[in-house]
Amino acid sequence: MFLFVHVILGCILYFFPGLGFLYGICVPLLGLIYVILTKNKNNEILQVAAYTIGSEVLLRMTNGVLSFEFAKYSLILFALLGSFYSGFSKKSILYLVYILLLIPSIILENDLLRMTRSIYNQIVFDLLGPITLGIISIYTFDKKITFAQLNGILLSIGFPILICSIYVFLYSPEISIITSVESNSSFSGGFGPNQVATALGIGMFVFFFQFLLRSKTRIHFVINLLLFSFISYVGLLTFSRGGIITGFVACIALLLFVYINSKDYGKRKAKYGFIYLITVFIAILSLINFQTNGLIEKRYSNKDHLGRLKRDKSMDRKELAKEEINLFVKNPIVGVGVGNGNQIREIKLGSKVNSHDELTRLLAEHGLFGFLCILILVLTPVFLFLKSKENIFLGVFFIIWFLTINHSGLRIAAPAFLYSLMLLKVSVKDERFFI
Repeated sequence: MFLFVHVILGCILYFFPGLGFLYGICVPLLGLIYVILTKNKNNEILQVAAYTIGSEVLLRMTNGVLSFEFAKYSLILFALLGSFYSGFSKKSILYLVYILLLIPSIILENDLLRMTRSIYNQIVFDLLGPITLGIISIYTFDKKITFAQLNGILLSIGFPILICSIYVFLYSPEISIITSVESNSSFSGGFGPNQVATALGIGMFVFFFQFLLRSKTRIHFVINLLLFSFISYVGLLTFSRGGIITGFVACIALLLFVYINSKDYGKRKAKYGFIYLITVFIAILSLINFQTNGLIEKRYSNKDHLGRLKRDKSMDRKELAKEEINLFVKNPIVGVGVGNGNQIREIKLGSKVNSHDELTRLLAEHGLFGFLCILILVLTPVFLFLKSKENIFLGVFFIIWFLTINHSGLRIAAPAFLYSLMLLKVSVKDERFFI
């Protein structure tokens, strides 16, 4: 029923895009009412937050939000509300320290009395994602949920992404117009391909998760496989690689972690899942390669439309990361200051270039404090996994988070939320796969 409703919503929002604003109001408002009525007795806050971050890119492309960063603000509000109802673990103080470590470079490397609106906006742009991650992590740290609840959280992310994929599919023109290997907004719902592909890559993972672990009947099996295939197809047509590669790697990681942590039945399902994944992906790639006269193959092999190996641009993501590491080496204590990395690149290149890598941005703009932030972000989930292994999906979420922040930073709220899922304790003792 929910699946059917969201398919219809995707069609409605395409034909009546003005309703996107109404949908955008309903998402946080109904979520807030739901949490208040349930008093968060079963961590309903996580489902509401999941649906919010799943709908973020869709609402951005349909102008359905009052604020471009509505998802991050909503996530902070929901996390605070959840903490009010359900409390938080004292162990989560690490993430309070992480948030506090973001402050010194604002104060020490910015003239607060002469701050312009553009600099203020850049500081908010750079810090809102990390702060959101810290606050939602404080809430989720050490919380206990069941496998069924985790599945509900993932579906809450997946349903609005399904709406997004339907909207993008209907919005896209004839494939024959593609003559370049560059990503473009025509096949991304008129919006930024990077963010759309990031969302669709997460959607690929969600529905492959359903296909592998929640297909209890043949009908579920077919539906989940078709949804995974459809979102993969739409995602590949964006010609934006980062999000789609992340989604595919996440599916491989899921198969690996299920195989390692399950008994005979789960291992057998993981083997068959791998065969289905590779077969479907090769089939979709072959279809798109035929439809685009080989352009998708050239795109993923880093060639131009004539088949020539593309040269690195003066400030592509790799060069940008190198530049930020150099800024860290030159300013190792407090960095160049929040938002100042962008200003330095504008002076050097003549145009603003936002960071794509959250880790190198932390180093460049926060210096030693940023390095300590990275240690907290990376070592805490690793320590939790080595200590108890109560969340067998921790490694999968880590891979999604790490790959996403390395090609898209924290521009959308999804990686911050997916990071927080690593800190949960997920009980799988009653699941057939793992007993």
